Amino acid sequence: MVTSLQTDAVPSPYPRTLAAGVVAYNEEPNLRFAVRSLIEQELPDGVTWGNIWIVASGCTDGTVEVADTLAAEDSRVRVIIEPRRGGKAHALGHVFRHAKGDALVLLNSDARAEPGAVGQLVRTAQGKSAPYAVMARPVVPRSTVGRWTPTLRWMWDLHHEFHAELLAHGIGGHLSDELLLVSAPGVPPVPDGIINDGSYLAVWLSQHGGGRWYAHDARVSIQVPSTVRDHLNQRRRIHVGNLQVTSALGAPPATLPRQFLQSPADTVRLLGRMIAREDGFEHFGKLVAWELASYGLAAWDCLPPKKDHVRWKRIRTFSPRPATNSAPTQWAEPVRRGVTERRVSSLLRVASEFGTGVPVEQLHQLLPTGRPSTAEALGRWLEERPDLARLNGGRAFAPTATISPTGDRVARARQYREFAEVLWNGPLSFGKDLVRCIAVSGSVAFGEPRPGDDLDLFVVVRSGSLWWFLARAYFALLVARWRSAGTWGPTPCLNYVLDDREAAVEFARRSDLIFAREALSVQVLRGDEYYRGLLAAGPWMQEEIPRLYAARTRAPGSIAARPAPRSIRLLNIGVFPFLAAYLHLRGIARNARSRRRSPSDHGFRTVTGLRRLVFASHKFEQLRGRYARYEPAGLGPEAKDGAAGALEAR
Repeated sequence: MVTSLQTDAVPSPYPRTLAAGVVAYNEEPNLRFAVRSLIEQELPDGVTWGNIWIVASGCTDGTVEVADTLAAEDSRVRVIIEPRRGGKAHALGHVFRHAKGDALVLLNSDARAEPGAVGQLVRTAQGKSAPYAVMARPVVPRSTVGRWTPTLRWMWDLHHEFHAELLAHGIGGHLSDELLLVSAPGVPPVPDGIINDGSYLAVWLSQHGGGRWYAHDARVSIQVPSTVRDHLNQRRRIHVGNLQVTSALGAPPATLPRQFLQSPADTVRLLGRMIAREDGFEHFGKLVAWELASYGLAAWDCLPPKKDHVRWKRIRTFSPRPATNSAPTQWAEPVRRGVTERRVSSLLRVASEFGTGVPVEQLHQLLPTGRPSTAEALGRWLEERPDLARLNGGRAFAPTATISPTGDRVARARQYREFAEVLWNGPLSFGKDLVRCIAVSGSVAFGEPRPGDDLDLFVVVRSGSLWWFLARAYFALLVARWRSAGTWGPTPCLNYVLDDREAAVEFARRSDLIFAREALSVQVLRGDEYYRGLLAAGPWMQEEIPRLYAARTRAPGSIAARPAPRSIRLLNIGVFPFLAAYLHLRGIARNARSRRRSPSDHGFRTVTGLRRLVFASHKFEQLRGRYARYEPAGLGPEAKDGAAGALEAR
C-alpha cells in the first residue's frame, strides 16, 4: 500500500494531508481490512487523509470487486486495474506517478496498520530532512496459532532488536516494507523488476545521504507462513531480491550475517539476549537451519534458467481474525451482525462454495449456546430472514446460492460409508491390534460427497507403529483393488494419520472453527470411546461449537498412549524415511498432473513426521481464510447478541 502526503503553504511540523494506496494481487479476503486499517487511524492534529489509490494487479479472484465497493463507499478511493501482473515494483509505479505531496506510506495489502501506527510514523518523520524513510515494527498477531508460530514470533522479535540497533542513528542499509513512510518528492519510484522494495530504498537512501529511521511504536500486524516449506520459499525470494539490489545499486542491503562480519561483538551480544529468552536456543537452531536451506534454494534459483520471483507467489498463511479501530461500516457487514447471525452466515456462505447447503438440524448444533432452543425454532426464524438464508427441503442455503437436488449426494455418502466398513473389515482388518480409532472424514462425513470425491479416512494408531501400519495398509489396498477386477469403490485416502501421542497433542492444541467442525463431524468406524476422549482433550472446541461438542463428548474414554511392540517400533523407524520420501514425490507428481488438467485445481501438500502423515488440501486451508473473513470475531459459549430476543422459540 502506498500513501502520499500533500501539503499547503502553511508551515506545519507534520505533513498535512495523507493519500493512501494499495497494491494487491488476489487479496480479496484482506484488501478491505488493509484499507480500513489506514483510514481509521487517529492522526496528529491537522493531518487528514486525501486520495486512496488501490492497484489491483492481475487479480483472478474478487479483489477488483472489493476495491470497487470501497470506491463506491468512499469518494476518496481510486482504483487502478492492471490486467496483467508486472510485479510489485511495476504496480507501485502507478502510485508514485499519481500520488502528490510530501511523503508516501507503503503498506503491504495483507497487513494491517495497528491503531496509532501512521501517527507514530508521521511524528518520527517530524523535523527530518528529505530524503528519508521511516519503517514500522512488524508483529505477528496474538490470534495467530500453529506449530511453527512461536519460532516465527521469536524471529520477528529478533528482527525488531536488529533494526532497533541498525537504524538507531538514521543509518543502516535495510528497511522492512510491511509499513513504511518515504519522503516525496526526492525518492524516485522503485525500478520495475525489483523484488525487495524496502531493501532497494534503504540502499538508495544510504547512497544519497538519506536518513533511515525506525518507529518501533508503529506496529503493523502481518501474516506469517503456516508451513516451513512456504517460509523457505518466502526467504529464498528475499535472498534473491537482496542479490538483485546488490547488482542494481552496487552495494548490498544490511542483513544479520553481514552485520556479524562488520560488528561481531555487537551481533553476538544481540543474539545472546535473544537466545536467553524462553526456548531461545531451540528457536535459534531452527532459524539457522531454515536460513541455510533458503540460502541454498536462492543460490539454485540464480542458476540458469533463473527462477522468476518478480511476480510473487501467494503463500498459505494463518488467518488471524482481523479487527478495525472504529465502528464497522458497510464493507464490514458480517462484523456488524450478532454472533448467531454471523455463524449462520459463515457456514452457509462456505457451504455454497461446494454447491450445497446445511441441514437445519445440523445448523442448529453448530450455533452458539442460547436461543433458539430447538431446530424447529431456528427454521421459523430463518424463514423470516431471507437476507440471511433460504430454506428448501429442510436445508438452509446462502441467499445467493444455487439450490440443487441433494438426493444423489446423500445416497453417495451412504455408499461411501458402506464401502469404508468393507475396507475396515477386509483389507484393513490386519490393523485391529494397532488402530486406536478409524473414522470417515471429509465430504462423506458432512453427508454430501461429489462424484469422484475420495473416501477420506482419519486414523489414530498406537505409538511407534504409524509408518509400519501405512506400509501394510497401502499394500493391502493395492492387492484388494487388483483383485476387485473393476468393482472397486471410491478411492480410499488415508489423509490424516497420527499416532496416539501426537493425536492427544493435536486435539488439545487450540485451532479454529473449521478444525472444530471437522473434528466434531467425523463418522467413527472403530474406537468411538477413544475418539470421544480425544474430543474431550480439546475443551477449546466447546467455545466454538458448544452444542455439538457436548453431544460428542459424553462418556469419553482414556487416551493414554499405548506403545506398539518393540519389533514393530523398529520396523516403523526403518520404513519411515523411504515411505515418506515416496509419498512426497508422489504428491508432487499428482499435483503437477492436476495442474495440467485444470489450472484452477487446488492440489494438496504432504506433511510427514515420525508420528504423523497429513495430506493437507489447499482448498481446505483456503477455507480457514473464508471462515475468518465471514466470521471475524470469536464466539464463546457465553456470547450474546442483539438477535437473541428474536430467536425466542415460538
